[in-house]
Amino acid sequence: MNELWWKIGGISACSAIISGAYGGHGLKKKVTDVARQDYWKTAQQYHLYHSFALFLVPFSTQQNIVGPMFLTGILLFSGSLYNLSLTNRKIGLSPIGGFLFMAGWVILGMTLDKSLFLRN
Repeated sequence: MNELWWKIGGISACSAIISGAYGGHGLKKKVTDVARQDYWKTAQQYHLYHSFALFLVPFSTQQNIVGPMFLTGILLFSGSLYNLSLTNRKIGLSPIGGFLFMAGWVILGMTLDKSLFLRN
């Protein structure tokens, strides 16, 4: 199961980097509104942060809860902001994604396998 979350995290981080490159170069040709460009930047930052969080999932005793929370949070939070930036239409999923991020961090912190970090 560890390798799965590392693979998902790597693919997600790569897509966040691609998104950042597009936001810094191609998006400005399509979207001239600075506020909408800022939505993209926020989406990309949280996408990248939580891609790195996916690399921590294997250190949790509750991988089957924490991993899907972070992954779904990326899809809902960042996805809805990417959409808002491109289409200027709110789909209202970012608060749910944000809640999943917060809950994922809390559960990760509570379920870390401490034996991996503490010496006897």
